[in-house]
Amino acid sequence: MVSRRLADLSEIQSKLIPWFQEKMPQAQNISVSELRPPEGGFSSESFLFDLSWHEAGQQRSQGMVLRRPPHLPLFPDYDLRRQFLVMQRLQGTNVPVPRVYWQVEQDESMLGTPFYVMDRIEGISPPDYPLYHSYGAYFDASPEKRAKMWWGCLDYIVKIHKLDWRSLRLSFLGAPQGGTSTLDGLLDYNESMLNWVKGDEPQPILNAAIKWLRENRYTLERITLCWGDCRMPNTLYSPDGDVVAVLDWEFAYLGDPVSDLAWFLFLDWHHSDAYGISKLEGTPGKEETVRRYEELTGWKVENLFYNEVLAPLRLGVPLLKVYKNLKQMGVTILAEDAELNNPCTQRIASLLGLPAPGEKKEVIRVEDVKATIQFHLTGPGGRDWYLVSDHGDISTHEGNAENPEITLTVAAQDWEAIQRGELGRTDAVVGGKLKIDGDVQLLQQLESVLSNI
Repeated sequence: MVSRRLADLSEIQSKLIPWFQEKMPQAQNISVSELRPPEGGFSSESFLFDLSWHEAGQQRSQGMVLRRPPHLPLFPDYDLRRQFLVMQRLQGTNVPVPRVYWQVEQDESMLGTPFYVMDRIEGISPPDYPLYHSYGAYFDASPEKRAKMWWGCLDYIVKIHKLDWRSLRLSFLGAPQGGTSTLDGLLDYNESMLNWVKGDEPQPILNAAIKWLRENRYTLERITLCWGDCRMPNTLYSPDGDVVAVLDWEFAYLGDPVSDLAWFLFLDWHHSDAYGISKLEGTPGKEETVRRYEELTGWKVENLFYNEVLAPLRLGVPLLKVYKNLKQMGVTILAEDAELNNPCTQRIASLLGLPAPGEKKEVIRVEDVKATIQFHLTGPGGRDWYLVSDHGDISTHEGNAENPEITLTVAAQDWEAIQRGELGRTDAVVGGKLKIDGDVQLLQQLESVLSNI
């Protein structure tokens, strides 16, 4: 099995030292700590490390991030330089982004791919997986702090939209020529990408969305810099819930700022209601969020429904590639019909009044049922045990349960690493270290329980 994370990190570590020496000729005794991947993310490959060196009589160090394209491509035209330039040109604005250094290294003989390095900003971020309404910093926060995190993210979406993209020299993102050209460009891109991903396989819902979006194009009232992937998991927060950085600029473009607002709302739906998980107390609703956006910008939100259809298309196409990549890697957590029947296609069908792409799985809530998770911990220190959630009351037992709803198979040492936070759940699944069989939606609801056993 091939994982996007199974790189030889010690080899990368050793190769970075002479590279930094070339970039920092005044530095002496350069060292690079052991590289480690952050949790989550499929669109690029990142590694965290500490850079230490001696210069001008002082010992110095800096937390750094190395970023390069994913091992298995999600996009036919992944462009590191594009995201690098966006962050470079946002330096000095009121939008906090990591500082990027030098330029994108294009010499693939170094690490096998282009890459760049940037500052590592300390902060916490709600996770993508497990979903942040069921686990992590947002789940653990008070309702008041959740509202603060939500509004903080929205505040920076507004600040991004208010930037003067012309003076920041961001026209390379696609300077619009007027009319609906920015919508046409988005639709052309998503349609060509869909054709690249699906090949000869039909995708009736995604194709229907493109057709509807083309037939209902509108003239943009304003064009701004769009973050493109605005959501809380791409926002770093201080322990008090203040925003310290906004991350992940792969999808930045020039277009209708309402598309960012619709994406922000859609991704929160995707991380909660789409999987039968109730939104946490303190999370502002759609109407309240739209009203706050209008107050902060002074703009009337128009064409929101159009962009609510666009959002699941924009996520659905790359997720289709993720599903295909996972299938190629032998990861078994997806339903057999996931490529056609998933939250994105279900959302589009619901919005446009189309026939459902497949049977929508009835949501089982842990508070309403008795459910069992079987653990097969293999290798040294391994054992078989199971957890029973009886209408929310948890008990654990040794041995094997009859007909468990969920079965997790993992090496004992890897499970311990997951529990300590040293191995991310996403990386464990995608790397083939954690095998999940059974009701994944139910598992999502039990994440807070699993983190405390």
